[in-house]
Amino acid sequence: MFSKKGLVGVDIGHYYTKVVYFENDKGVLKLKNVFKERTPDDVLTSEGCDEVVLGDFLKSIFSENRVKNKRVAFGLNSSFVITKTLSMPLVVDEEIEQAVMWEAEQYAPVEMEQVNVSYQVMEKNKEKNEMTILIAITKKEIVESFKSAFKRAKLKLDVVDVDIFSAANSFMFANKEKEKKHNLIVDLGYSSSKLIFLRNEHPMFTRYMDFNFSSVLTEAKDVFGVREDEIESILIKEDDEKKDNLLAFFNDKLFNLYSQIQNSITFYNSSILDVPEQIDNIVFTGVLGILYDNLNIENIREYLKAEVVQFNPFDFSSKEGVNNLEEIALGISSIYCVACGLSLRGL
Repeated sequence: MFSKKGLVGVDIGHYYTKVVYFENDKGVLKLKNVFKERTPDDVLTSEGCDEVVLGDFLKSIFSENRVKNKRVAFGLNSSFVITKTLSMPLVVDEEIEQAVMWEAEQYAPVEMEQVNVSYQVMEKNKEKNEMTILIAITKKEIVESFKSAFKRAKLKLDVVDVDIFSAANSFMFANKEKEKKHNLIVDLGYSSSKLIFLRNEHPMFTRYMDFNFSSVLTEAKDVFGVREDEIESILIKEDDEKKDNLLAFFNDKLFNLYSQIQNSITFYNSSILDVPEQIDNIVFTGVLGILYDNLNIENIREYLKAEVVQFNPFDFSSKEGVNNLEEIALGISSIYCVACGLSLRGL
């Protein structure tokens, strides 16, 4: 059952902070708020965030965009979180937490007293006497820094998720016909790239990669002699030689990412799965989703040996009363996948 008042999804990226809020109106999911704002420089740190700057920023954008709901869900950057999908001996429910904590201790980067551990039982197999558990581990100080920022902004932080898991949640909610397939979601962001393999809805393997669009933009600025804000203006033009040259440059530079994706698929098939399986869909989100129509998709499909798709995370919802419709158009909407998945957690 859907609750009426959901959660506001807040995805704090190094370049943009994205906010999405869905509400349930008698069984109809309505999009109430969607917007992005430039994230203050250096607000995100290796140990979390600058609590004062982020708190004041969040308070300001919620006020300016008239977001009345103060209950929020936030997505931690994957770089802050260690995730593992583990097969463990089957135990009774009362003993699962103790078994999980013992396993988590082997992967924790610091003493167990200094980390938060969350887990989800994904599958129990009585015939094999084993269970599949997903665990997530992060330093307490990182979570506490964000909690302090949201508290300063007078927002109630109800859910802390991992960004790439929220993107997966968004995809599965919007694509019921594909959720039972073998899917790989690839999210290219300003500062990093993340992958998550989904098999029959279950997250099987995640990977965080340093490949980022910021470095591609920096090189493009030097090659074409333009400012970063000019690149966006060039890309929205209909027919322009500079746009064609810029897109050719992007296609060339992104091949390194596709190579890393291919390596991840090879590792996944050889080390995670008992029997290698074909990936049904490779889903491009983030910057890849924005650029999708200008990428050499057929070449990418041939290289990765899988269907390569994008999706609009707003398709299932009513948009009545939404002013900035340009934000929910296919392509641009790709940067909201994480925020959408977060907001859906409340419904």
